[in-house]
Amino acid sequence: ISSEESTSTVIAILSGGIFRPGQLFSLFDELDVTLKVSKQRAIDEIMAIATESPMALYGSGYWADHWEYYLDLIEAYTSIYPDGEESLMYDTELRYFFSTATVKPRSQKYVEDYTFDGKSKHILQLDATVFDNDKVKEQEAFRNVTTGLVANEANWQRTGGPGNGRAFTSPAITKLFLLGVMKFSMRDAYGMGVEYEGGRPGWNDAMNGLAGMVGSGMPETFELSELLKYVLSVVKKFQRPLVVPSELADMVDTVNDALDELLASGYEDSEELTSDVPKELFKYWDTVASARESYRNEVQYYFSGDTVEIAAEDAIDMLTKWFDQVQLGVARSMKIGSKGIDDDGTSGLPPSYFSYNITKWKRTHEKNDKGLPLVNAEAMAVGVFPLFLEAPTRYMKLIVDDQDKMVDMYDKVLNSGLRDDQLKMYFLSADLTGQSYDMGRMMAFAAGWLENQSIWMHMSYKYYLQLIRGKLYDQFYSEMRGGGMLPFMDPKVYGRSLMECSSFIASSAFLDPSVVGRGFLARLSGSTAEFLSIWRLMFIGPNPYVMNDDGDVEMQLIPALPMWLFEDKETAGGEGKRDEDGHLVVSYKLFASIMVTYHNTLGTDLFEVEPTSYIVTMTDGSTVEVEGSKIPTETAVKIRKLLGVETIDVYF
Repeated sequence: ISSEESTSTVIAILSGGIFRPGQLFSLFDELDVTLKVSKQRAIDEIMAIATESPMALYGSGYWADHWEYYLDLIEAYTSIYPDGEESLMYDTELRYFFSTATVKPRSQKYVEDYTFDGKSKHILQLDATVFDNDKVKEQEAFRNVTTGLVANEANWQRTGGPGNGRAFTSPAITKLFLLGVMKFSMRDAYGMGVEYEGGRPGWNDAMNGLAGMVGSGMPETFELSELLKYVLSVVKKFQRPLVVPSELADMVDTVNDALDELLASGYEDSEELTSDVPKELFKYWDTVASARESYRNEVQYYFSGDTVEIAAEDAIDMLTKWFDQVQLGVARSMKIGSKGIDDDGTSGLPPSYFSYNITKWKRTHEKNDKGLPLVNAEAMAVGVFPLFLEAPTRYMKLIVDDQDKMVDMYDKVLNSGLRDDQLKMYFLSADLTGQSYDMGRMMAFAAGWLENQSIWMHMSYKYYLQLIRGKLYDQFYSEMRGGGMLPFMDPKVYGRSLMECSSFIASSAFLDPSVVGRGFLARLSGSTAEFLSIWRLMFIGPNPYVMNDDGDVEMQLIPALPMWLFEDKETAGGEGKRDEDGHLVVSYKLFASIMVTYHNTLGTDLFEVEPTSYIVTMTDGSTVEVEGSKIPTETAVKIRKLLGVETIDVYF
């Protein structure tokens, strides 16, 4: 810092409480702080001595899909730091968000009202959350009398009474287990989809009426399957107990007792399922949902602070049972299926959503804020919808290691009502003609526009990502080059820069042919994030760092690059770049710092081909030559830490 005055200002900013990194340079400019070093070095040094303090505020609802990205983040971390997984899971203490909104129990949100035609009555799930003013009062205890601001500590769940106690914490594995318990307990009455009982839908937020239809989603069930599988794998790997809040332990006991009772009842699915929920399944659902509501009531304001230790063996047993029940629900959903235009439910594709018609109910003698009677459900029947791309996309995570199933699912999607044959892309939904307006705002849009049967780039990119994850390389690159991904679209049709993603592309279902294929609403978040994951698999591989038999970390680069990317036929001359031995090469920067060059001595597609050797060149000019497919520990760690590594040449 260039002056004493600037130094004092910066010290005051950094010691004055929590701050966002992005705020610093704006403050520096406003206060005329002059830096002697680059902004990058300044922020690096500040972050090195700063303490991270997570911050959150309740916004507009509990979107049912936001939790699904935790595993993506964990996978990204463990692909670089597989040796850090145990510490991440068991030694990292995390707090609990103190939300000012509370999810109501069913008895306070199941509402009796007239159907749209006024001829009969039905049950809707309305105003599923309530803004809790008592929680706001609790947060007032943390208001600074000098600044008038509420301290960040007010946003975390505590133990004890008002204004007392400490912020309650648990290891990451405990919070993942808790998440699994909650989502497992939120499966619908048929045990298929995860209920949208927080008042909001999942990723497809244009299905905003689905929560009111007592709806549920299979995409969340597929993610639940992956979550339970991961938690189970961690407990098996490290054989350490789970230390959980005592309130959660009570809920787990009730869930397990209810499951034992269901299994003891002898219930089994018939070959063909009716829309009416079987009594045994309904009873299980009711018991588990009540346990969930009791848990929420107990921890609405505070945790007791007491914990219960679940032995690894017991955790493995219950997680295995839950996982198996989820798979039964997935199979059940395939039988219930979907239904729409040219879709009789036999496509073999997983359905995305269900609604539930409460066919028998009993009034509670209470009314909601609008004067409508509140009820308790006593029987239900399931309703179905047309196909949506989200379900097969997320379902592919469950079959990613089974090539035959992956190919079969790809072929079924390709030949279904989700394929836009004209654009050679995929609709977000199949034809929605005749669907109820109750399902959400998408029904207000013309077919081919916004979320009604358009090409939604984010979901399409999610689908393409699953193809390359499942090692369907030919299919993936065929979709890419066929115009499904930028930059292989026709810019004259797309109507904007091929460097810019859109929210959606008007599909061939849209009535105006001059608009078909054009991208609308520039959006650089979702599709871009998916493409970064795609790029990583193309150039680096899924697990660049792995553990050897001695428990040490090693490095391996196994790309998924086709020969045509080496040949580069679309550039002038079309010869591609070659090394001094005449082999085609492709280069990229690893960790935004180290230049990596692949030498394709085989002259073929590099799909799951292991390297034969590496040459690692250091910044001092020295080299490390490695024979074999993996870079040994000492050099691998230097690469990971960016310690004096200039380039890596990889030979196949």
